[in-house]
This record gives sequence, C-alpha cells and structure tokens, in this order.
Amino acid sequence: MKHQYLFSVKQACELLGFSRQAYYKALVDKPELSDHVTQLANSELCKARTRCPSLGCRSMYEDFGHLLPIGRDKSIELFMDMGYRVRYPKRYGRATQSGTREFPNLLVEKNVNGLNQVWEADMAHYLYGDTKLYTIYITDVYSQEIVGFGAYSTNLAINYAEVMDQAIREAKSKGLSLQGLIHHSDGGKQYESVLYKMLCNRHAIKQSMCMYSYENPYAEKTNDLINNGYLNIWRPKSLKELRACQLKAVKDHNERRPKKALKKLSPVQFRNQILNDRGNSKTYNLELKPRIPEQPRKRIEIKPLILTDTRQ
Repeated sequence: MKHQYLFSVKQACELLGFSRQAYYKALVDKPELSDHVTQLANSELCKARTRCPSLGCRSMYEDFGHLLPIGRDKSIELFMDMGYRVRYPKRYGRATQSGTREFPNLLVEKNVNGLNQVWEADMAHYLYGDTKLYTIYITDVYSQEIVGFGAYSTNLAINYAEVMDQAIREAKSKGLSLQGLIHHSDGGKQYESVLYKMLCNRHAIKQSMCMYSYENPYAEKTNDLINNGYLNIWRPKSLKELRACQLKAVKDHNERRPKKALKKLSPVQFRNQILNDRGNSKTYNLELKPRIPEQPRKRIEIKPLILTDTRQ
C-alpha cells in the first residue's frame, strides 16, 4: 500500500538539506520557457547535430542563437538540459612511433604568416569490429583547412602519395602558389618512401619531421576533429561508406566550423578573405615552437654495485 505525505516548503527543505532561500532562488533563476522556444531550439539543435554530431553547445548557439529570445548563457544551459552535452566516443591510440627520422624538423622557431607555407600530414586508424581502415589527412596550418584526405584499406606509401598529389593539384587549380612550402609529418616510413620523396622534390616541397606527436599538433587535431568528431559517431561499416562520410565531414569542417584563431571564420571563409583582399586584410602571425628532434639515445648499461666490507 502506497502512502502519500504532504510537506510544507520549509519541511521539505529541511528534509533535503536546502535552505528556503536556495529553493526560491532556483525558481526565479529557471523560469519556464514557452513551448515555442523549446521546439524552435530543438529543431535547430537536431539540424546542427545531424550535420556535425560533436558540435558543442556554444558553437550551436553562435550558429542560430539570434533566433532565440534568451541570452547566450541561458541558451547553453537550455541545450544541456535538453541532453545536447557533447559525449565523445572511445579514443583510439595514435600511430606515431618512436625511431630515427630522415628529415630534420624545419618548424623550430618557425613563423607562419600566409597560406601554403606549412602543411602538416598524419594518418589515423578507423576501427569497425575486426576491420582496420586508414584515414590520411593533410592540413594547412595557417588556415586550418584540410587540403588533402583519403581513406584506404591498406597502409601503403602509394596511398599517402595519392593524398599529397590530390592536395597539390587542388591548390594549383585555385591558382595558389606552393613556393617555399614545408611538408611536416611524423616519422612514418611512408613519408620517407622513394615515391613520396620524388613527389615532394618534383614540386620543390621541403620535407620536415618531428620526433613526438605533440610537435605535429594541427595534423593530430585534424585526426581528432574528423575521426572522433564525426566518423566514430556515424560509424560507417565499409570502406565505401567511410569515404562518403569522410568527404561529408571534411566539407562541413572546412566550410562551416568557425575557428577562434581565424576570428570565428571557417577555414574556407578565411582563405577566401585573404585571396580576395590580396594583402589589404590584416593577417596574423603563427609562431611554431617545437623542439629540435633528438635521435633515440642508446641504453646506458648500469654496472652492478659491488659492496666491500671495510671492517677490520
């Protein structure tokens, strides 16, 4: 048999350990929003999350907050109460390996102040069940635009060269100069292959390598944004589906994702602004300060300590 009990506000607050002041303050701070506002917010939130499943509440507010009759903080609080807090999937280990590097790190104390001065490249695994696929990205560090990408079932050098060739062709089709371009990567052997080096040499592109993954930050960030922010949520089941999802994700990132360093412009908007103004717009300086690569040290053999008895 169920029993019903009636408590006054004072009794309920004492029972739950709250003051009456806190109870009434919560009622004032969280007024009931009209169904129209909630429905409008939910409709826009669904559209945004369909386009980018890892889009944060603040970014979504910046997209359509002007449509809502409430401010930024209350809008973000409403989005979270509606269940739109970002939940990241399991992160898989990075593929950067230790070992020797054929090329030096050319980005130590490097200042970047224009497009196509430094491209950072990296590979990330995509796992679906027992299937392992490989996603490759090349990012322009100044505009943060993904200029080359691909998905493959094998981790061969020819795949990396194909993505690099795609990036070069795309840049030249837009009339962009690649003079003085530095290609920066980790120590993957695919980047040291004859095929890849010939491609870079043919276009006078200098190769640079880092020792640690944190010295290749824009490439690592691209892996995280695309694979963890889109692909690992959409979960494509085959290579064909993966390529379609990757194309959709890269397009959304390049065209719609605002970047704080770019004054809240998307990478494509920022690139177009620079090309249209042709030196009239104010650019920013990007200071890269990775460490000088250190080759792995030889293991130091520790001699056993021999104790002698000095007592007479």
